Amino acid sequence: MAVKIQLFGQLKQITGASELNSDAVDTDGLVKEITTRFPLLENLNYLIAVDRTIVQTNTFIKPGQELALLPPYSGG
Repeated sequence: MAVKIQLFGQLKQITGASELNSDAVDTDGLVKEITTRFPLLENLNYLIAVDRTIVQTNTFIKPGQELALLPPYSGG
């Protein structure tokens, strides 16, 4: 089952979409799929959030979870 991934900032600009669908079963697979589809993202730093929690290690993706790719940001 495909999951929806929300995109923000420059990730949204590069892909031309604010939302993507993926059949990846874990976050490592998601990164591989995204960089295959959009090679410009390969060298870009971004965070992955699963159910509004940033994950730093490979995480299993369950149907219905909320995923987001978050570009670097700065406050001011």
